[in-house]
Amino acid sequence: MKKFFLTLLATLSFVFSMAQDHDRRVVIIMLDGLRWQELFDGADTAYVNNRKYAVNPEGIGKLYVRDTQEERRMALMPFTWGFVRQHGTIIGNRRQNSLMSVSNQYHFSYPGYSEILCGVADDARITSNDEIPNPNISVLEAANRDPRYQGRVMAFASWGTVAYILNMSRSGLPVVAGQYSKTTAHTPSEREAFLDGMKADMVDMWGDATLDLITYHYAAEAMRTLKPKVLYVGFNETDEFGHHGRYDHYLMAANHNDDFIGRLWKQAQDDPFYRDKTTFIVTTDHGRGSGDQWVDHGRQAPGSEYTWFMAFGNGIKPLGETAGNGPFYSKQIAMTVARLLGIGFTPTGGVKPEPIPVIEE
Repeated sequence: MKKFFLTLLATLSFVFSMAQDHDRRVVIIMLDGLRWQELFDGADTAYVNNRKYAVNPEGIGKLYVRDTQEERRMALMPFTWGFVRQHGTIIGNRRQNSLMSVSNQYHFSYPGYSEILCGVADDARITSNDEIPNPNISVLEAANRDPRYQGRVMAFASWGTVAYILNMSRSGLPVVAGQYSKTTAHTPSEREAFLDGMKADMVDMWGDATLDLITYHYAAEAMRTLKPKVLYVGFNETDEFGHHGRYDHYLMAANHNDDFIGRLWKQAQDDPFYRDKTTFIVTTDHGRGSGDQWVDHGRQAPGSEYTWFMAFGNGIKPLGETAGNGPFYSKQIAMTVARLLGIGFTPTGGVKPEPIPVIEE
């Protein structure tokens, strides 16, 4: 009898530990069109000192130009290089032969977002940035079908097309995306109502895309009041300013996004609901060209298939900045999220890419 109870106790302990292991929260953050060159090298003086791309080279230089590559990237993205490198894993520095890229053939936004979130490069059906409902199931939708996460999956994005990429009408996910959407909260908080009003009063600069500051505050408020277990946050300004050839604003947007990531992480660590249970995944949907083609991406801009990936928090190996690894692909990210959440997820087509090997087993 004693042996039976010891065996039962061991079994219950194992089940409890497994349940605890999968009582995770995951925050997925995307920085649209941020090149690996700026992430790993910091500000490029060839662009900073070119008045075609920077209105005030002296001013932007004081903010982000330093003598060494290490100092430049720290000035641009201090949370990434001060915290994530020490506590998480960063992949994609091609100068160190750390290889990350998209596997879709288009190298622009909708195909990139869909590949990341759905785990498959659907080159036959995802061929443009048009606002068409995504036929593929995302890992967010799969999580929302799991009883542990149902009703606790939320998405906030600066680019309105994300609502279509996540197929809001089919998935039932609450998505606040773009210039014209409002909070999905049944009873908006004072801050959510304020943010809705701000968007209504703003000038429409880029079509259905809003400022990253607003997206950040929606996400932070949701974490404070609604406690999603799976949260998607999509920032967009790096891509918008890139297309407009404003390297100065592109750098400022990258710096602000890094700060928003750090603030969301701090908020998670200050909240018992998230503390020590939360994993952050940060990536980009595509890269950009080089030379004067840095303003563009797609098959006509070589190098825009190159991306990067970082992860930190609960269950992530602290490998730091990696070298001599890969190639890894964006389609592996959805399976990485599924593994972290402990959910069953099979991408459209039935092929399951391997998760990126950053999870502590």
